[in-house]
Amino acid sequence: MGALQIVGVHGIKQGSDATTAGLSASWQATIDETLAAAPASGAEVGAVVTVPSYQAVFPQTPTRYVRLGGPGAGLLSDDRPIDEEEEDFILRALAAYAPSAVEEESPEAGLTLGEGPLTPRIVRRIQAVDRKMGKGVTGRLLWFVREAHTYLHKEETAVLVRAAVAEALTETGARMVVAHSLGSVVVYDMLSRGEAPYVTMLVTCGSPLGWLAGRKGIHSEGERLTVPVGVEWTNMYASKDFVTGCVGLSHLAAGVTDIEVNNGAFPPSHDVHRYLDKPALAEVIAKAGIA
Repeated sequence: MGALQIVGVHGIKQGSDATTAGLSASWQATIDETLAAAPASGAEVGAVVTVPSYQAVFPQTPTRYVRLGGPGAGLLSDDRPIDEEEEDFILRALAAYAPSAVEEESPEAGLTLGEGPLTPRIVRRIQAVDRKMGKGVTGRLLWFVREAHTYLHKEETAVLVRAAVAEALTETGARMVVAHSLGSVVVYDMLSRGEAPYVTMLVTCGSPLGWLAGRKGIHSEGERLTVPVGVEWTNMYASKDFVTGCVGLSHLAAGVTDIEVNNGAFPPSHDVHRYLDKPALAEVIAKAGIA
């Protein structure tokens, strides 16, 4: 029996040198170690991992430090202007993390923006959510929220991302996909569009699909998430990974198997390698390898 072919779909901010070769080698090394440490059934399965890089198609987003309030307060942002539609998306996404924070927003907060493109409404929400989730957490999440918006609302970008993943699936013949973070949104979108017809095993990890705002554009609000018949879906989430909302997807998705893992504190809890090194993933790979 040949090695199991796996296509990995990465999330955002992989680094400027994140080529397909570099990402594939990095994921391969971690998964090899995971399988070697697993029980015999996992160790007997060989896996070849291909992670197509799509980072080059996203707009460049240089790091900036935006001060909010007193010394030492701040968050990461970027220079791209925010229009009304994106502002609404950001507000809804942040509210999904801490709904009760919205009621406690201070109307006086955010009147002085400092540097960067953030609007007063966004600043107020950031400060309110930080009071619930911890100082600085929301600033780190803002990177993710803006990149998710780019994929969901910039069709020319989304087409190129999906094409990179589809090419890898075709070239490798992989039936198994492991998708991290924004990558889980990409693969869910492809499955919904019928663009990954031969995939039978899906593993999502660190997935933001539970956000109502994050599903806008790929899913009808109010309906359950679903994948095509014949696709076995496992979702791994860490209880302290704020990108997932710290919860799984089974309350929103039909047929998904949630697996909670311990990845430590945020932001390391969202790191892809902290998901890839879990025995639960080795079990899924072993199952796919003998199917």
